[in-house]
Amino acid sequence: MLKKTIFLIFILSILIVPQTSLALDYTATSPATTTRTTIKSTLQTLIQERQALKDEMLAKMQAFREQIKTIKDERKKLIVERIDDRIATADARLTSKMANALSRMSNILTKIATKAATLKASGKDTAALDSAITTAEAAIASAQSAVDVQKAKTYTATIGDDATLKNTIGQMVSGFRLDIMATYKTVIDAKQAVMKALSELAKLGGVGDTATGSGALQ
Repeated sequence: MLKKTIFLIFILSILIVPQTSLALDYTATSPATTTRTTIKSTLQTLIQERQALKDEMLAKMQAFREQIKTIKDERKKLIVERIDDRIATADARLTSKMANALSRMSNILTKIATKAATLKASGKDTAALDSAITTAEAAIASAQSAVDVQKAKTYTATIGDDATLKNTIGQMVSGFRLDIMATYKTVIDAKQAVMKALSELAKLGGVGDTATGSGALQ
């Protein structure tokens, strides 16, 4: 199970959103202001819910630490403690990487939205682009919420006798692996939504290099 966790960390290390050179006039008004306000209100509610979840998870973690102390085999006790620490470390590292990726996506999308406003002011039909931007904003917000929830999670197990310990801890590691992959999927969805917005911008001539989908905005 530990090997699978290490492999997961390696796989998720590819989560790098390239820094895109976006030379823009930032004075333009971004579209979909109402949608952003709604998203912000929703996120404020989610922040309160995540705090409650964090408190609940902390209580469970403290209880789990007490259970670990009851393991009679000192070698097994040490192994469980190490697994517990590695899960916590991996979760913190991976959610931080995902959060950074989402931040870069958000910055890119802001610049796309600014360019969209400029194109609209010049008479371009930006309906499809505006829709793609709104969708990307919602995807980023959803992914950020998922990352925040994952970051607040702790992983515990009900420890019985030493004979069933291996299976019990194995299930805990498996649960973490499934959760982190599900969270990662939301980040990938957000990235694809941003790329869709970039593609729509390219159709209007707002991207210099459309071959790679990551060219500088004109």
